[in-house]
Order: sequence, then structure tokens, then C-alpha cells
Amino acid sequence: MIGIALIGCGVWGSAYLRTLNAMPEANLLYVCDQKRAVREMVAAKFPHIKVTGSYHPLLNDSDVQAVIIATPPHSHYEIAADCLTNGKAVLVEKPTTTNMKDTEKLVRLAQENKQILMTGHLMEYHPAVEILKNHISRGAFGDIKFLNFERTNCSVYRKDVSVLWDLTVHDLTIMFYLLESKPVWVSARGIKWNEDLPMGILLVSCGFSDHTLVHIHNNWHYSQKIRRLNIVGTEMMAEFDDTRKPGPKLTFLRPNAGVQNVAVPVEKPLQRQCAHFLNCVRRKKQPRSGGAGALRVIKMMEAIESSVLKKQIVYL
Repeated sequence: MIGIALIGCGVWGSAYLRTLNAMPEANLLYVCDQKRAVREMVAAKFPHIKVTGSYHPLLNDSDVQAVIIATPPHSHYEIAADCLTNGKAVLVEKPTTTNMKDTEKLVRLAQENKQILMTGHLMEYHPAVEILKNHISRGAFGDIKFLNFERTNCSVYRKDVSVLWDLTVHDLTIMFYLLESKPVWVSARGIKWNEDLPMGILLVSCGFSDHTLVHIHNNWHYSQKIRRLNIVGTEMMAEFDDTRKPGPKLTFLRPNAGVQNVAVPVEKPLQRQCAHFLNCVRRKKQPRSGGAGALRVIKMMEAIESSVLKKQIVYL
């Protein structure tokens, strides 16, 4: 088993806690959180786990081989840097950091210390996204012409980061994973719902050298929660609707062949992501969503922010 520490046990950190505790290959040794109420809850439910308000004690614990960081984004760099420097493999929640410079530093630290740095780009590990990836790779879609992403919430928002860093990051990771190329330009427009909140409505368009067009709509203030991707190719189209209930989440449409419902394995992306991380730690291999992927995504997010600010196309 791999000795693990979980740093941050809020809403998403608690999902990691439940997932890791149910995985036989994971030996969850520590849970670190600054909130006393959270520590007391974890101690009561999981008495076999060491609970602490600081992550520093685990840095010198040789039984801890890997660390998962699920704290607020502004704290990611310092915690991840400390863990990498002290010989721990790191899985840090998205976004890796809040800027390109710090992400580059973490990638270098991982290389210098010969450690694993993985970002929690969860949607890369969704079984439906992997099915789409396999079909694109073997040419089933023909030439990809258009991708359309919708990721919205109904008045569910954050005050620490904008909708770009909360929702758009998921769609960007899917885009890079599926297309395996980089956009050459991006145009984005965004607005705040009110001055007390970060940007909560965002529209992004980006183009590729092969003329593929991608459109992304992210919104905290929408009439419903949507998690939808449409792919249009010359040979086939697809729709992946992760919020569709009931009915199939993934469908294909081929000319003269009608609609095909595609069976998607009932596997949780978070469990698949954690299993991949643990396997990389055990085999000492680089993860799928490693440093190169983190840099691509952060660079794109900074370009989107620049386009929103300047109200113009940004060329990459």
C-alpha cells in the first residue's frame, strides 16, 4: 500500500477522503485541515487516521510517500513546493497554481527532486471522455470541425476564484486531452454578476491551425446545472451530457445511421484519477495529467484572462 496524506478536507477534500479510504491500495495516514470542526469530524469517523492542523509534521514522516492537496488554489504552490522538496509525490487539485510562473517552478522542483507532480484534471479520467478519445484517435469522427462545451451552475458560485478557474479549467483539460494540439488564438468575454463576486459568466472561442473551432460557455448564474459537450466531425457527431437523467449520457450520430446510445462504464472519475496516481507512485512513472498538461492549461487560462481584460483576440 502507498502511504498517503490528504491536505485540505473541505467539500472536495472530503470526497478524496471517502475515495481513498475505500481503496485497498491506499494507506491514508494523515488528514490535515486548519478548521477544528473538520478535524474533529474526521477523528470521530476515522480514528485510525492521524489528524492535524498543519501539514509540516508529515513532511518528515518517511511512511508518507504521496500527498494529495485539496486546499484553496492560492495555497497550492507553497504546500506543493514543500512536499516535493521533501521527497513526496504530489497530486494537487486544479488549478495547479494561480499563475504560470508558480506552475513552472513546481514542474522544475518535481524534475530536480525526481518526484511525481500530477494535477487533478478530473475530466481526463471520466470513462465517457476516454471513449470519445479512443474514437477520435482511430479516426471515427473524421476531421474534427467543432467542439461546444456548456458547464453551468444555478446560483452556485465561489468567492475565492472566478468561473474561469472554477469551471472553465475542466473544459480546457478535456479540449487538450481530446485534440492533442494547441489553439492559435483565443477570444473571450466575461462579466461579473455583481461587484462583490468574481467573474461569473464567461464565453470563450478559440481556433486551431487546422481550422477546428472550440466554443465554451461557463456560467454560475444559469437556470440549470449543465455539463455538456458536443463534438462535430466530418464522419460522426457526439453528445456527452453528464447531467442527463434519465437516459444515455453519451450518444453518437452518423449520417444515414441514426443515433447510437453508447454504454459508459459506471466508474467514478475521482476513483480512477486516484488509482492512476497511486499506480504512478508505485511504478515511479509520470502521470497522464502531469507537468506538461498543467502548463498548457495555465497558459491558456492566462490568455483567456488577457482577452477578457483587453476585449480582443489573443494570439498564442
